[in-house]
Amino acid sequence: MLRPARARPRSSRVGRFGPRSLTARLLAVTLIPMAGLQLFALREVDRQRKVASSADIAAEQMVILQRAGTVIVPLYFEHTATLGIGRAEALGLDRELVADVIGVDFITILTESRAELDEGLAALRAVAGDTVLATGETFDDALTTALEQLERVRSEFDGRRLDPDTVDGAFSALIDTLSELQATADRSLDSTAATPGLILIDRRVDHLHSALRHATLELRYLAEAGTLGSVNAPVMEMVMEAGAFDAAIHDFPEHLTAECLAELNEMLAGDSFADVARYRPDFVVRLVAADGGPVDVVADADTVQAIVNLLLASFDRLRDLQVFADDLLEEAVGDARRIADDAQGAHHLALAVMIAAAVTSLLLLGLVVRSILRPLKLLARKARQVQEGDLDVRPSKPSGPTDIRVVMRSFNDMVTTLRGYDAQVQRLAAGDTRIDDSLPGALGETLRRSVSHLAAVTHQLHESEAAANAQARTDSLTGLANRTRALEHLAEMALDARTTGRRGAVVFLDLDGFKSVNDSEGHAEGDYVLGQIGARLSDAYRTHLVARIGGDEFVVLVADADNVDDVTILARDLIALISRPCNGLSGRLYSLSASAGVALVDGTRDPLAVVAQADSAVYHAKERGRGQVEVFDNRLATEIEDRAEMALTMRQALADGQFNLALQPIIDVATMRPAGAEALLRWRRPGLGEVLPNDFIPIAERTDVILELERWVLEQAVVILREWRIDPATAHLRLAVNISGRHIIDGRLADFIEVLCRRAKIDPTLLDLEITETHLVADIARASGVVDDLREQGVKVAIDDFGTGYSSMGYLHRLTVDTLKIDQVFVAGMCDDRLDRSIVELLLRLGDSLGMRVVAEGVDSEDKLEALRAMGCHLAQGFHIARPMPVEDATQWLRARTGAVADA
Repeated sequence: MLRPARARPRSSRVGRFGPRSLTARLLAVTLIPMAGLQLFALREVDRQRKVASSADIAAEQMVILQRAGTVIVPLYFEHTATLGIGRAEALGLDRELVADVIGVDFITILTESRAELDEGLAALRAVAGDTVLATGETFDDALTTALEQLERVRSEFDGRRLDPDTVDGAFSALIDTLSELQATADRSLDSTAATPGLILIDRRVDHLHSALRHATLELRYLAEAGTLGSVNAPVMEMVMEAGAFDAAIHDFPEHLTAECLAELNEMLAGDSFADVARYRPDFVVRLVAADGGPVDVVADADTVQAIVNLLLASFDRLRDLQVFADDLLEEAVGDARRIADDAQGAHHLALAVMIAAAVTSLLLLGLVVRSILRPLKLLARKARQVQEGDLDVRPSKPSGPTDIRVVMRSFNDMVTTLRGYDAQVQRLAAGDTRIDDSLPGALGETLRRSVSHLAAVTHQLHESEAAANAQARTDSLTGLANRTRALEHLAEMALDARTTGRRGAVVFLDLDGFKSVNDSEGHAEGDYVLGQIGARLSDAYRTHLVARIGGDEFVVLVADADNVDDVTILARDLIALISRPCNGLSGRLYSLSASAGVALVDGTRDPLAVVAQADSAVYHAKERGRGQVEVFDNRLATEIEDRAEMALTMRQALADGQFNLALQPIIDVATMRPAGAEALLRWRRPGLGEVLPNDFIPIAERTDVILELERWVLEQAVVILREWRIDPATAHLRLAVNISGRHIIDGRLADFIEVLCRRAKIDPTLLDLEITETHLVADIARASGVVDDLREQGVKVAIDDFGTGYSSMGYLHRLTVDTLKIDQVFVAGMCDDRLDRSIVELLLRLGDSLGMRVVAEGVDSEDKLEALRAMGCHLAQGFHIARPMPVEDATQWLRARTGAVADA
């Protein structure tokens, strides 16, 4: 029997319902297509619902338009009668006399129109009061405001004190409110045109409104022309609206049903349309013939009659048109409601079909699943027995669908075969290596090969483990021990020091100038050189552990180091060994040097701390120059602590505002005109006075404090340039700021300056950044990228203290800078020492040949200034020109000197 396997959670056993079960997959196979069909049906249901909703909205809006149309005729009747009688009374005519003269009882027309208008507005308010107009107010509120003006005109008319000039304003307010309501309803109709039927209704209603709008505007201009009685009246506007109305009527039939078309033709053949066509020419001719003078309505009876005839005919035509519009809108409302009913019915039918299809599909699926799951449950129960290690399983009688029967027969055969394998495994577990040749298949063959292969595999694993262990502790480039092996050996040395009192030592070696090999010749050349140095160290000091711990850094671990002087001598020997020339891949010779730091292993510190001490000692050795050895002792530890304390003090001083700037002017040697100034950082400590830059700048450069200080200096420099920009005497002056090499390594200098200049709105071309030559050469690749970024912004870049570092035409060719600053050590001796003078002349010629400006520092006498002028030096600064001074004093000096030179 097989060993019982650990029971798994029941949730993972075969036969349970889950995402991988047969039931779930059958459900997925059935439900996914069904879900797609249901989704399609659901979209159809949603579409029909939207159609029904759109049709209902369209019907509501057409009811509003129908109600709005019923007030047009009485509104214009009242408007025209009120205005006509008002103008007649203004001419001194009694309103009863006007009726006798004209032959039309306008008083009765006015009374009937008022009642009809009020009734129509009440019905319209009932159906459209809550409609929000484009102005943001409801129709009910807008109508209330318009009716207040109308009631005031009616009251003045009834009291026979009407001013005719106020009539148009009151009625225009009501007409505009009705027009805005119709426009709102039209927009709603346009938005509901979701089916061909609704689109046709929308087009029909739009065309009807166009005809009504032109008819009412024609009547409005007719009323104005008739009451004014002069050619200044809007006769042309009336004629244009008449033409537009005729055009709208002409295009109307293509949108109508047969019944509506018959009604339209009957209306067009009626008396009102014929009368308008007959009276309109006479009206136009008489008003145009007035030659600009007012028409006397009493004296010119023919003109009065022409006005009255056309006016009454237009009212009749508008009323006929309104009756047709009511019938058309009533039919449109019925069509919209039928569309809504049809869509609602289709919506319910689609929903019912969708539900019935889903229920039927699920029932059929349930029957199929049941016929499959019953035999599968039996098979799953027996499979769990086998899974738990029990091979004493009785054969299952095949049942269910044909595919399931085949699976059950295969399962019975599998159990029989497993029993044979179980017997073989039991023999192997007992140490019997005899193989049962009767075991079938690939598994039987595998068992037969496994025993013979097992021993060989075990042997290979031991060998691989040993090789991997050695590789993990070896540097792949030099074959020396790596950092991991070095730290392990240091831990062993520390344990030995604690138990025996015998001290050891770490000699930390850092190559000087190796970066230039990688930068100039490539990493392949550098790796080749490192391999030679590693081989030298390994061959010469086989009794010590030599390791490469990264880059160009090596350590030599000395087990017995009771005498520190002996370790120091060893370190110097190591430096001498490294300093021997090395051959490159191309045969080129390289002369490198190294700096060394020594730290003792006394068992009181962990390996990483000892390596860190040796690294600190190397750093201090490099500060003293190349090829130096430094031992980490109490003095050095105290110095490191003092520097850390000084860095913390500088940060606090920056926060407390203890730093300030001094400016030293720079002049144009040829013209003696100020060219700008150099910003110099000053620190005045409370209780101690001014701290010299040489006392705190080197410490700041060894920590990140220099970044904070230089950001502050740059911010102050931008403020100074912004203030100089205001005064024409200083607007052209440049300001130079010294930048540490740490800012070059940091890589964020260009972005920081770009943000500062943009916020202060200053020209970045007025800012000079002075970078020490040594810092540029230390990492020429990165320095070149940063300098290019700065110069793209317009910032000028100068090499400070030029000639005192590692001057090389090679790096000047790679760096695109604007200015060279000659160090004051050469300027100081140029008048007494021919060599210094020759160096200054050479640097000036070098600057000219490269197209760079040259600034001479340390000019402290008139004869040096004259000598520089004679040699063609561009710019100069020094105590003879001006000492560093506070910002305000320097600004005054620059302004005064600029003015003095200009006057001279």
